[in-house]
Amino acid sequence: MRILKYELEITDYQTIRAESDFVKPLSVAEQNGKLVMWAQVGEPIAGIRSVIGVEIVGTGNYHFDGITNHENFIGTVAMSNGRVWHVFALVEVL
Repeated sequence: MRILKYELEITDYQTIRAESDFVKPLSVAEQNGKLVMWAQVGEPIAGIRSVIGVEIVGTGNYHFDGITNHENFIGTVAMSNGRVWHVFALVEVL
């Protein structure tokens, strides 16, 4: 297992690919002005891919009815620019 860092875009929804059958999002934070997520990722397996669906919701904003529930919540980040983001992630193995 490894812990990898993924830089997130500030957008409603995005996907991140990992070449493993095990991915567990751990936390989010601001690092050098960027929103980043750390995830525990298993060893690469040829032909196996996981997709992490990430939804970012600003305080007071509407959100999709997809993955934004308490089971998929990985953290709230108060950025140095004053914005606050709530991050949800759902992993799907392909």
